[in-house]
Amino acid sequence: QEREIGRIFRAFDENGIDYLPLKGCNMKSLYPKPELRMMGDADVLIRLEQYERIIPVLESLGFSPETESDHELVWTSESLCLELHKRLIPSYNKDLSPYFGDGWLLAKPSGGSRYDMEPVDEWIFLFTHFAKHYRDGGIGCRHVVDLWVYLKAHPDLKQKKVRETLEKLQLLEFYENILDLICFWFEDGSGNEKLEYISEYIFSSGSWGAGSSRVLSRAVRDTNHVLPGVSGRMVYIWQNLFPGVAILRDKYTILKKRPWMLPLVWLIRPFYKVLFERKTLGKQKQNLDALSEDNVENRRKLLNYVGLDYNF
Repeated sequence: QEREIGRIFRAFDENGIDYLPLKGCNMKSLYPKPELRMMGDADVLIRLEQYERIIPVLESLGFSPETESDHELVWTSESLCLELHKRLIPSYNKDLSPYFGDGWLLAKPSGGSRYDMEPVDEWIFLFTHFAKHYRDGGIGCRHVVDLWVYLKAHPDLKQKKVRETLEKLQLLEFYENILDLICFWFEDGSGNEKLEYISEYIFSSGSWGAGSSRVLSRAVRDTNHVLPGVSGRMVYIWQNLFPGVAILRDKYTILKKRPWMLPLVWLIRPFYKVLFERKTLGKQKQNLDALSEDNVENRRKLLNYVGLDYNF
């Protein structure tokens, strides 16, 4: 991974392509040994207007395009998954994304074409990213360790700016809880019922959260703000029957060139699923069964309990 990342960054420097390494790319160097910090993929912020210049560079390095989402362009080689970020926080996180924008207002030149954030801005981003994943379905132990390691590496962070910013983002209460959690896990802090609950939730989340938890969180978000007054089950059925182009275009590649064919794809999908994706139908039924009003309301209360909500 480090060799591939080095090749990419050198090629970007040689071609005048701006880049800002994110998350694991930077975190590995803060650990006592880089190999202690496993990394599933490499995250790099790019300027979207330079993307046409990036394509031939990555192709010359043996990378191939895989998928595109709201905030990422994913390329892979035999030894690395590279996620090129269009923005720091997905735009559908409407309460968090506007503060960061595309991220480049926080970028500072570091030499060549490389940029980095100042530690206080990087810390706010890392924590916001952590909170986003916790809220949307869960996050793993590794990411709590990242926060602890970052604090150890930057003991002089401007906490006044951190707290003022997180208060604007309505994440301050959750931030205080996670600071207490870090002290509970790694220092000499005492535990309490709330920290025990947060710990259990993180331990059960795997790396990026459990599927059932993500479904419930999405129902909390959507019944609050997307389709208010409609049950979580109905929202889930609607979104699975009529997903947007961004969700379907990787599987139904015709939509990349002819997005106007989306209604036809909606008609074809049920037959395709019955014929070729029966296992996914079973999983979707399990998710639907879990989306009772009581379960959705309980998920909302548990988010509020730790200081989180969908504030948009």
